[in-house]
Amino acid sequence: MMSKTLILISTFMLLAFTGADDKQADLKAKLDKKLKEKFVETGGWLLDYQEARRQAEKQGKPIFVYFTRTFAP
Repeated sequence: MMSKTLILISTFMLLAFTGADDKQADLKAKLDKKLKEKFVETGGWLLDYQEARRQAEKQGKPIFVYFTRTFAP
């Protein structure tokens, strides 16, 4: 019985992680494409959070931060 349970758990874990690299590569490609769009290049956006914090502190300005995630299990 323990052997069957172990096999089932192993199978489910294997299936859960199958294709994860492909999904990650697809998401990376979408991000790279989006970052090349004109509104990102010409908007004056800072994509480095730590750098944005340094500049905001230096200039005495607040930071507007928008965090997003495309997939959350």
